[in-house]
Amino acid sequence: MPIGQLIRDLRGARGWTQNKLADQLSIAAGEPNGAPGRDAVKRWEAGKVIPGDHWLRHLAHVFNVPIENLKSEATLDHVNRRNFIGLSALVAAHGHIASQMVASIAGRDSGPLALSQTTHGTDIVIASMADRASVSHLTRWMRDAGTSVLRVNAAGILAKLPSQDHAARVTDVLAHDAEVRHLYMTAVTSRVCAVDWTTAGRIVTTPGSYASQAPFLAGRFAQEAVNPRDAGARWCSSVMLRELSPMIGWS
Repeated sequence: MPIGQLIRDLRGARGWTQNKLADQLSIAAGEPNGAPGRDAVKRWEAGKVIPGDHWLRHLAHVFNVPIENLKSEATLDHVNRRNFIGLSALVAAHGHIASQMVASIAGRDSGPLALSQTTHGTDIVIASMADRASVSHLTRWMRDAGTSVLRVNAAGILAKLPSQDHAARVTDVLAHDAEVRHLYMTAVTSRVCAVDWTTAGRIVTTPGSYASQAPFLAGRFAQEAVNPRDAGARWCSSVMLRELSPMIGWS
């Protein structure tokens, strides 16, 4: 999802104009010349320019969202502009962990995938490099692994295979494995709505508690529900839209 779209949605959720956001950023950055200015904000939101680390830090501050979420979206935006042509660019963007996991999966070693939940970007790298044998290992782990972290990581990678051939298998697991469903939906909510993990878990568990933010949340999920590269994110976003839709228009 483009970083510019996320900035626009976060700004809109607060009822700020582009000038207001520029002013808030200027204050946060201590810029005497008023940088970045409305024109810079306009270019970010239009997708003409991707903000660098300096402004991402200040955007995270004024919006009160995790910096990691903004950096992740900006990194993926850079990669998307290359049309996913170079796997080396993806690996470089997400570190060496992805390539190490690819080797472990090929060797039937599930250990690294069972340690902690992988990121969206790491899953994309692994999915782009997985061979047929690795896909077979991941499919087995997604259904039969003893730990929910391994199952959700396997599902996350299979959901992002370029062919999307395993989309139905992933969504079947999400529908029937409550632990995997909660982990996957929390990860999608954190990434898509730019909130920390704890808040994301609360949104997933008790969406009614966030009725006042329903239009913003639903808008974000509506965009992710048509993500062509992540079957799991599409499914999770559709579920959240179903939960949030009755709250749209609540006062």
